[in-house]
Amino acid sequence: MGAISMNVAVAQPPADAVADQLREAIAAIDGLNGVDPAAADVLLAVDDATLRAAVDSEHGRPLLVLPASDSDAAPADRSTVLANLAAHATTVPTTSRRVLSVQADDTATRAVRDCAIVTTDPARISEYRVMSEETTVTTFRADGVVVATPLGTATYSRAAGGPRLAPDTGLAVVPIAPFAMTADQWVASPPLTLRVERDDAVTVLADGREVASGGADLTVSVSVAGSITVVDRRRLAERGRNWKNSNESSPQG
Repeated sequence: MGAISMNVAVAQPPADAVADQLREAIAAIDGLNGVDPAAADVLLAVDDATLRAAVDSEHGRPLLVLPASDSDAAPADRSTVLANLAAHATTVPTTSRRVLSVQADDTATRAVRDCAIVTTDPARISEYRVMSEETTVTTFRADGVVVATPLGTATYSRAAGGPRLAPDTGLAVVPIAPFAMTADQWVASPPLTLRVERDDAVTVLADGREVASGGADLTVSVSVAGSITVVDRRRLAERGRNWKNSNESSPQG
């Protein structure tokens, strides 16, 4: 009996250099075949653009979020993750991740990692209110605020000083460069509402993409729009164990 192989594809083509690295990495690993997205068993995401493409396509196949492209170690890290994937060709460990609905006034979109409101001008402070079911959770002055899913707490919100969250534990609410000697962060259950309290120009971002802009009284509603199935990289690394496809949770996507 021949070895079992797995078909993989990038959800949306990344930058040329990254695409070349991925093709080379996939070709060098026994048990992986690079194919068109429509024929893939597992889709790959290497940046926010490919992650959004996978979410928007509603493809129903597991998504493997690879290490980001902003470090010299990224190509080697991606190769390691892909090699671990090949070792689980018949038993890919999966888990689910929330997808957020982000409504900024009349503009609606979805996000997997986070949404943020930031002042449009650099180093400009505004004031923000965070509400849960019309009850104010907090108000603060800062350059911005980010609301992150557990998957997103490893990226932008973490850089802003936020906590790492395990799956299904809520959303991290983190001020960006707060105007205070000490600043709190919050773990809150959706839905949440964010409101700009001062007349400063701000921009709304969803997974790093600009989706709206405004000023005082701009309101952003954040709720759960569903979920996606992702490959669990933590369990994927445990090659010696016979994991089965499941939706068991682990802290890492």
